Amino acid sequence: MIAWFQRRLVMGEFTGEFAHKLQEFYKKLHLPHQLKALKNSLCVRPWDDVLLGSVLRGQNVHGFRKDKGKKDILLEQTSVVRLRLERLQQQGRYRELCRYIRVVQTDDPKVFYQFLDLIPFFLCVDGQLCSALQNLLSSQSFRLSPRLFLSYLHIFTTATAPVQILRVHADLCSPNAAWKPIPGAAPLKHLDLVKFALKAQVFCPDILNDSQCWVSVLSLVTSAGFGGGLPEPSAEYLHESKDLVKSLLVLSKNTCNFHIPRHFQEDQALLLLLIEALSQRLQAGPFSPVLPVLRCFQNNVWALRWLRDGLSSSERLSSFISEVTQEMDQEMDQDQSTDKSLGFLHTLTLRPCKHTDQ
Repeated sequence: MIAWFQRRLVMGEFTGEFAHKLQEFYKKLHLPHQLKALKNSLCVRPWDDVLLGSVLRGQNVHGFRKDKGKKDILLEQTSVVRLRLERLQQQGRYRELCRYIRVVQTDDPKVFYQFLDLIPFFLCVDGQLCSALQNLLSSQSFRLSPRLFLSYLHIFTTATAPVQILRVHADLCSPNAAWKPIPGAAPLKHLDLVKFALKAQVFCPDILNDSQCWVSVLSLVTSAGFGGGLPEPSAEYLHESKDLVKSLLVLSKNTCNFHIPRHFQEDQALLLLLIEALSQRLQAGPFSPVLPVLRCFQNNVWALRWLRDGLSSSERLSSFISEVTQEMDQEMDQDQSTDKSLGFLHTLTLRPCKHTDQ
């Protein structure tokens, strides 16, 4: 019953006069000792409350004010905060929603972190993709799952978002949601997306070890060239890039918002940076399935060769080739056409051809 009244108070289904009388009546009730925790359950601020209104308008970023010498703090029950989030989403007031979440205090800090995690999505649907990305890079990446990472990557690359009411972050991964363009938003640059991916890998091992996450990020740059491939850089450029990509990866692990030099922001350079990150992951141990990742290099064999050269100094190279060979054999046992689709791997002598065309 308490939840029923709370919902109607927050959703504005009662007149202001009736809501006030209801709250005053509830305050006068003498609740038994075991129900004392419910004493303030209907103490719900109206939407035109001075403090709440100033927070929503962005005039108060602290969440408190002095009222007749007393400190009035925006402290609300978790259930009320959840209802306000729902209502503001229904009304499309995402900017106000972010302001509210940043300053409101609740009776359950643990649950409140779940609300904070929603801020990047609300920034996205408000058209602030760059701000959403910065929010993820600075504080949210370590709480991302592979599915959430892929959802955000899709938002950033397409400037579209699912049309749905989010109650928890995992709702963003709903397969039933319809995606629509975000008004006034434009897809982010490959540079920003690569930085996002590298930072997410640092904070979340599950993303680092997820094949589909690698495929999605690599595909951004490997398919950016004419005809699906990128021009092969000169041997001098590749040689000079070796030390730079290593130093940039160190920065990505130790710096919140690391800088990539202007001369190293083209797709070929970003691909080399991703390849070095992939090489370090492969050197750390087995990775499966790896064939979907290698397929990203089908139109950029020079990049795959650069990956192999990077692994050549590692003891992992021979075992990595064995893992690739095993996966290829398993696929070819199921589909004979796989051998042709992976022919580009044979040119690097990763394995001898199992089937040859007569």
